[in-house]
Amino acid sequence: MNSRILLINRRPEQRRVALIENGVTAELFFERIRDTSLVGNIYKGRVVRVLPGMQAAFVEIGLSRTAFLFVGDVAGSGAQEEDDGDDGDTADTPSAGRGEKYPPIDSLLVNGQQLLVQVTKMPMGTKGARITTHISLPGRHLVYMPTVEHVGVSRRITEADERSRLKTMANAVKPAEGGLIVRTAGEGLDLALLREDVDFLVDLWVDIKARGLDARAPTLVHEDLDLTLRSVRDLIQDVDDRVVVDDDEELARILDFARRFMPDFQHNIQRWDTDEPMFERYGVEWEITRASRRKVWLKSGGYILIDRTEALTAIDINTGRFVGKAKFEDTVLVTNLEAVKEIAYQLRLRDIGGIVVIDFIDMERLLNQQRVISALTAELEKDRAQTRVLPVSPLGLVEMTRKRVRNSIVESLTESCYYCEGKGYLRSLQVIADGILLTVHQQLRSDGSKVAEIRAHPRVTETLAHDFQRELERAETIYSAEIQLVDAEDFHVERFEVRLRDPGSTREQPKTLSFEPEPE
Repeated sequence: MNSRILLINRRPEQRRVALIENGVTAELFFERIRDTSLVGNIYKGRVVRVLPGMQAAFVEIGLSRTAFLFVGDVAGSGAQEEDDGDDGDTADTPSAGRGEKYPPIDSLLVNGQQLLVQVTKMPMGTKGARITTHISLPGRHLVYMPTVEHVGVSRRITEADERSRLKTMANAVKPAEGGLIVRTAGEGLDLALLREDVDFLVDLWVDIKARGLDARAPTLVHEDLDLTLRSVRDLIQDVDDRVVVDDDEELARILDFARRFMPDFQHNIQRWDTDEPMFERYGVEWEITRASRRKVWLKSGGYILIDRTEALTAIDINTGRFVGKAKFEDTVLVTNLEAVKEIAYQLRLRDIGGIVVIDFIDMERLLNQQRVISALTAELEKDRAQTRVLPVSPLGLVEMTRKRVRNSIVESLTESCYYCEGKGYLRSLQVIADGILLTVHQQLRSDGSKVAEIRAHPRVTETLAHDFQRELERAETIYSAEIQLVDAEDFHVERFEVRLRDPGSTREQPKTLSFEPEPE
């Protein structure tokens, strides 16, 4: 039996949720109390710019940046729901691929138009939120989609007879307007419970529409559940699952939610009542530490490297300390197969989305390549997020995508290095010293000053004094000037100043040139 425990930890400024499957931390979620997720929220927005060349529009919904609306997410574009949904934090909305044919977006939207939209992706980096007009309202057992005539069943319900039974019942309770997706939690349920879910969601939609009519754009019309209640709603799938919470206030909220929407589950909600921290007891704190590391070791002695860029995530596999016991091809296969499990686990744990490129260790045998790809596909089936794996490229790379809704856990746990400003590197001391010497030559040649004072980080002045002594002496000879080195311990290692002065000059202040490290 698959044992699942949902751990909910409340701190003064943050909520943390961990899903434990068979004793292993499978998923992690963080939410600051003052910075809750926007995904699932419904806004009345105002179109501020239609871009026919991009088949998209920017919509003002009241956030710091305008939201992005693709033509496939506009009601009336002809987009259709292709799959049977998933059990992520929100159900899939009818966003079709960009290769589909749509009418011109300026035939669907005009500047100043007001419309109800739902956030499907959080703002990330410099990008605003991604939104859709195809609203989806998740319930306990169903997702109601008022704008789409579609009935589906969660992919995670795999038994053919059960899928057929649920689809028949969903068609029976489907309201006249819109469509339904049966969630994983609906497996095994009877018609009465599904109808109860539908009635609640339809009433909710009527209320949202009414508030939307009265609202003045841009404004929030409906706010989705916070992380705690959303996790209980979306991650609890079986009557044997448990919820353990370490805060009385959160416990009361969860019990109240369960009484209204999950009455049969109340006895599975427990208060953590020991002195040992809950996350530490279940090993979650260790996994949080591992989740922010670039290098992840494998049990065999090999390791994987995970590097994130703005466009994609690159994963590299290495044998490391693992030398194998037989042929090199066998060693490579064992390492790659072990890496497959860890990669699938890290993608889910870190919530890495978007394009992922995996560089497996080269394998000569086609059969071994196929084994690795099959193993990767099988491991990804455990993931709630949508994934797609492409065949091995001519360069031996495996390209895949994973549905991205919010920033990854690494982005939540870390911030750009204040020193290198996110570049991940600094210019070498020799390069910095070269730049200083070039500046000194230029300024002494044009200014005619007799003293040049170089203020820089002690590591830089030491490099100038030891490695560039001859160059400094040569400059002094050429310009008949004195060059002085001054340590500035509070300077960034890439920052320096050149102060020019002439003892016999009437200039009141020395001429100072300051060079700061360039931000990315």
